[in-house]
Amino acid sequence: MPIDIPSILRECHRLRRHLRDLKEEIDRGPRVLKAQQARLAAEEQEHKDAYEIIKRLKLRQKEDEGSLKVVEANLDKLGTKAMTVTTMKEMEAVKHETEQANAKKGLLEDAILGAMTEIEERTANLPNVEKKWKDAQAEFTQYQVDAKERMERMLEDRSLSESELTRRETELPNDMRDQYERLIKAHGPDGLAGVKGTVCGQCRSVIGESRFFELEAGKFVLCPVCGRGLYLVRE
Repeated sequence: MPIDIPSILRECHRLRRHLRDLKEEIDRGPRVLKAQQARLAAEEQEHKDAYEIIKRLKLRQKEDEGSLKVVEANLDKLGTKAMTVTTMKEMEAVKHETEQANAKKGLLEDAILGAMTEIEERTANLPNVEKKWKDAQAEFTQYQVDAKERMERMLEDRSLSESELTRRETELPNDMRDQYERLIKAHGPDGLAGVKGTVCGQCRSVIGESRFFELEAGKFVLCPVCGRGLYLVRE
């Protein structure tokens, strides 16, 4: 039974391109994992920040409440002092100091109220924060499961494809194999190209009738323009 050279070359070309694609996907795995880990770390930081912000707000509120007590105590002293001053100059000084203390008191009260409101709002949103963090962890866990299964499938596919490629390449006649291997070494999976009609699938050049007839006769023909090994593609 004659050797079907076009079929062998076609399958070798397909397998080598498939193995190249598999390698790219396998190599991309660690990069995708790193991106997923970075995303999870960002979600974790956001989760921590939600509690840290509330903690800082409560601390600031406590500090402002302490400052407010000091200001109120000072206002009490100023009120007592106002009843004992005897000169207009002293009265003006107490009045000015009282106005400053009242202004500071107003700012502190606004800050305390603002902090209380923000703490309330952020605390009410904590269930959403927890859900988002829980969902992010679950998504990452599922990604790990899916990625592991996919990697196992690709590694198995690679092993089977390599074995099949070796088997098909050994079917090439010895006089063709050396030239085939030189093309693969020079161009990788693109060392071969299919021909539709009389057009090279690599460079889209017309190969001419004589080369087309040689291909039909089962010879190993190179494209006159790009130098790829050719095989006929049957419609």
